[in-house]
Amino acid sequence: MTSKKNNTVQIISLSILFSLIFLELINIFSLLGGDKIFLIDLIGIGDNDPLRSESGLSNQDYVIFLLILTISLVLFSSKKIKTTSIPEEVAVKLVQKAKVAEKKAEVAEKKAEVAEKKAEVAEKKIEEAEQDLDFDDFDDFDDFDDEPEAEPEAEPEAEPEAEPEVKIESSDGELDSLLEKASESEDPEVKATRFIAQGNFLGALEVWKKATINDDSNPKYWRELSNVLDMIGESEKSKIAKDHADRIESQVISEKTGRKIEDILADLLDDGILNFSAGSDSSPVNNSPKSSEDDLTKLSGIGAVSSQRLNLAGITTFSQLSKMNDSEIMEIIKAKKLDTWSDMAKNLIEE
Repeated sequence: MTSKKNNTVQIISLSILFSLIFLELINIFSLLGGDKIFLIDLIGIGDNDPLRSESGLSNQDYVIFLLILTISLVLFSSKKIKTTSIPEEVAVKLVQKAKVAEKKAEVAEKKAEVAEKKAEVAEKKIEEAEQDLDFDDFDDFDDFDDEPEAEPEAEPEAEPEAEPEVKIESSDGELDSLLEKASESEDPEVKATRFIAQGNFLGALEVWKKATINDDSNPKYWRELSNVLDMIGESEKSKIAKDHADRIESQVISEKTGRKIEDILADLLDDGILNFSAGSDSSPVNNSPKSSEDDLTKLSGIGAVSSQRLNLAGITTFSQLSKMNDSEIMEIIKAKKLDTWSDMAKNLIEE
C-alpha cells in the first residue's frame, strides 16, 4: 500500500511540474501572441492581483520558478526503500561466517603484535650492537682479536621476550582441540536431550547420526535415531531405523540363545516378551488337554500364551473364534498387530 501511495504522489508531482514548466514556456516566449496567462485569471479571483505584471518577469513567474525548483528537489530526493527478508538458515550461516572472520582477525592481530615485538627486539639488538662497537678501542687488530666474546653476550638477552607471545597461538589451538575433544566425549544421550529441550531437533539428529556411525551395532543408538526422526516427521525413515534396531537385538539374542531370528521376532510380536510363546520353538503351556480341533495355536500369530489368554476369556473352540471380531481377539491376546483370526478359524472348521 505504501509503495502505491508513493507512486501516486510522484505521478501527481510530475504532472504539476510539467504543467508549470509548460505555462512558463508559453509566457516567456509569448507563444499565444503576446498575452500572458495568469493563474489568477484561470481561477477567476479579482482583477487587481500582486502576482500580475505585463512587462518583464512577473511575481507569478518567480513563484512558479520556486515551485518548479521545490518539486524537482522533492522528486530527486525521494527514494524507494526495499526491504528483503533473509531466511533463518542463511542468517545463521552469515553469523557463523562473521564469527570465523572475527577469529581470523584476532589471529591476524596477534601475529601483527608478535611481528611488532620481534621488530622491537631486533631494534634493541641493533642499538646494543652499536653501543658495543666503540671505534676508539680499535687502535690495532691485536686489541680487536683479544676481545672476541664482546658481541655474543648481547644476543641471548632479547630472544626470550618473543617466545611467550608465540606460545599464545599454540595455546589457543591446543585449547580449541581440548574443547573439541571434551564436546565429543560428552554422553550422546545427555547432549541429544539438551538439544531437544532447546528445540534443536536437527542438532539431536546429528548427535545420534554420529553415534550410529561410530558404533553401528548398538541398537540403542538406532532407537534414539528413530525417535528423533519421528519427532521431525520422517516416519518412514524412523521405521527403517527401528526395524534395524530390532534386527540387531534379535541377532544378539540369536547368537546367545541359539534361537532363530524368525522365532525371536514372532515371540516379540506375540506378546512383546521373549518367553517362547510363539515361533517354531515355542514351549507348550501346562493346561488341560484339548482336542486337535480346539488347538488355537494352529492359528497364525497365536502362540501358547495367547491361547491361554483366550481360554481364560472363555474362548476354547474355533467356532467361538469364528463368531468374534478380529479387534476383540486382538484386545484379548494383547497382540501388536491385527490379523484375520476369525476367517482362519472358519477355514479350520471347514477343513
